[in-house]
Amino acid sequence: MSNSPLFDPIELGPLSLKNRIVMAPMTRTFSPGNVPNDLNVAYYARRAENEVGLIITEGTTVGHKAANGYARVPFMHGEESLAGWKKVVDAVHAKGGKIAPQLWHVGSVRKEGIEPDTSVPGHSPSGLFKPGRENGVAMNQQDIDEVVEAFAQAAADAKAIGFDAVEVHGAHGYLIDQFFWQGTNQRDDSYGGDLVSRTKFAVEIVKAIRARVGADFPIIFRFSQWKQQDYDARLANSPEELKTFLTPLVEAGV
Repeated sequence: MSNSPLFDPIELGPLSLKNRIVMAPMTRTFSPGNVPNDLNVAYYARRAENEVGLIITEGTTVGHKAANGYARVPFMHGEESLAGWKKVVDAVHAKGGKIAPQLWHVGSVRKEGIEPDTSVPGHSPSGLFKPGRENGVAMNQQDIDEVVEAFAQAAADAKAIGFDAVEVHGAHGYLIDQFFWQGTNQRDDSYGGDLVSRTKFAVEIVKAIRARVGADFPIIFRFSQWKQQDYDARLANSPEELKTFLTPLVEAGV
C-alpha cells in the first residue's frame, strides 16, 4: 500500500498544511519558571525543519490559579511566557512550519504544593479525582466562568503572537474531560446529567474562544475515551453516542 497521501498538502478550513503529519503534544517540563526558553525554541524549530506539517505544542496552562499540575510546565499567559512562545512561533515559521498550542487545565489532577501558588487546591466539577477518590474542590459558577475566560484569553493571546491554530485539551482525565466523564461529574445543575449536558462546560469554552479569535481561526479539540484514572472508561459506546457527544462541540465552533 502506498503511503504517499501522508505527504500530500491538505486544506483544513483556513489552515493550509504541506502534509498530513501532525506532531502530537507531549509534556516535557523543560521550562523553568514556566517560561519557554532557547531550548524550547530549538526543539520545535527542528520539527518544522524536518517537515512536520503541523506542530501541536506540549500542554500550556491557561491563566487560572489552579490550571497547572506539574513543575516547569510553560504557561500561555503572562508577558514573559508569551514572549518566550513568540520566539518559538517565529522560529517555526522561519523553517516553513505551522504550530498550535495545546491549552490546558489539569483540574483535580492538581495536588497542593504545585506552582505557581502552592496553596491552591485542584478544581473540578465535583471535587473528585476519580470515582470514590476526592481531591480539591468542586467548582462553583464563578470558578467555571473564570476558567472559561482563561481559555478564551489564552487563545486570543496565542493568535496575537502568531500561532496558526489552538488545540483545547479535553482529554485524558483533565478538567474538561472530568466534566465529560460521568465518573467525575456528579453535578445536579446544568453542567451535569446526561452526555449532552456534560458537554456544556466545554461548549462554553469553545464559544468563548470562537468569539475572541474570529470565524476563521482554527480550533482543534482533543478528546479521549480513556482516562489516566481509568483506561477502561468510555464516554461513548457506539457511533451514535459519539455523534451525540461531538455535535455540540462542532456547533460551538470546533
